[in-house]
Amino acid sequence: MQWFNKTFDELTGVELFKIYQLRALVFNGEQESSYPDPDENDLVAHHLFCCDGPQVVAYARYFEVGKQVTFGRVVIRKNYRGTGLSKPLMDQLLSGIQRDFPGREIVIHAQYYIRGYYAQYGFHPTGDPFIEAERKHITMTHPGL
Repeated sequence: MQWFNKTFDELTGVELFKIYQLRALVFNGEQESSYPDPDENDLVAHHLFCCDGPQVVAYARYFEVGKQVTFGRVVIRKNYRGTGLSKPLMDQLLSGIQRDFPGREIVIHAQYYIRGYYAQYGFHPTGDPFIEAERKHITMTHPGL
């Protein structure tokens, strides 16, 4: 498996297609979300993805929001879940944020049911749960890397 971290302009058309295909399979297919995807943030985001041969099997994006950084669209292909891929995905994601936005506070909208996963990486819940993309979420923050 090979990891890539590219800006929108660095992505090839095929890479972008495979990323959007994976996001659609999970968010629109499995989770039955009608939330707009892709969106304008794709144009300014860093796109982190893992390929197993020609297939994109894990993905996340991160970008600036004012003086903070956020990430989202964190996804692993269904048949790769439970294989331990989530740890290298978070390690790669946090390393990319540290390299590109050192010391910046990280603020995310985490799906509520996996808030404990993000807590393992130093994220703390702030505020009350809310509905976003037809799912229960909570804002979580990290002081920065």
